[in-house]
Amino acid sequence: MGTTIPRMRLPFAAAAAAAVLLAAAGCTGGDGDGDLPAAGELLPAAADEMAQLETVTVRIETDTDLAGLPLREVDGVITRAGAAEGTARVEQFGQLVEVGFVVLDGTFHYQLFGGWQQLPLADATEFYDPSAILDSDRGLPQLLRTATGATVVGRDGDTYEVTATLAAGGVAALLPGAPDGLPATLWIGVDRPLLHRAQIEVPDGGSGGEAGTVSVELSGFDQPVDISAP
Repeated sequence: MGTTIPRMRLPFAAAAAAAVLLAAAGCTGGDGDGDLPAAGELLPAAADEMAQLETVTVRIETDTDLAGLPLREVDGVITRAGAAEGTARVEQFGQLVEVGFVVLDGTFHYQLFGGWQQLPLADATEFYDPSAILDSDRGLPQLLRTATGATVVGRDGDTYEVTATLAAGGVAALLPGAPDGLPATLWIGVDRPLLHRAQIEVPDGGSGGEAGTVSVELSGFDQPVDISAP
């Protein structure tokens, strides 16, 4: 049985390991220059718009092992209600593993090898909680509100380019285990201030991991989705 909601493939790590996504934003700072808006107005407006979304499609890619974090790639769709569907590539024991996932009605369904298995979502949230991505208090809206040092540096097509520093509390919904104070570049819509893209710099963490960049793409805003249990 399924729930009809905007279709997506969400970011999700597996039952064994997981982390994802996503994307980021900035919050205070910089005045507009000429035709550019002030960051102190743009980012709160973007946070409010993201808080109204019902669904979003997310793609995350990393160019290294994320300083020890297992996530390499996520392609999925999520709803504000916490339903999700998609695939993730994570590193486990030195090997890249592709994990399919569906989150629905409080259950985390995952496929590592062979058939599908499931866990109560409450157990799976130790690795990743997809319901947090669009949550106003924990997800992207909070990420935008808590970023610091934001400056609108220019316009790129139909988006404004913003630089900012992201707080760990805001990043946690996207990249569990990420450190505090991550520099990021964000692209926020001109006509409607939605977060379209983010690049987050992750340091090596001093624990043998490599520094790297997380690229996040957001699209399919409020598109209908039909997520069913496998």
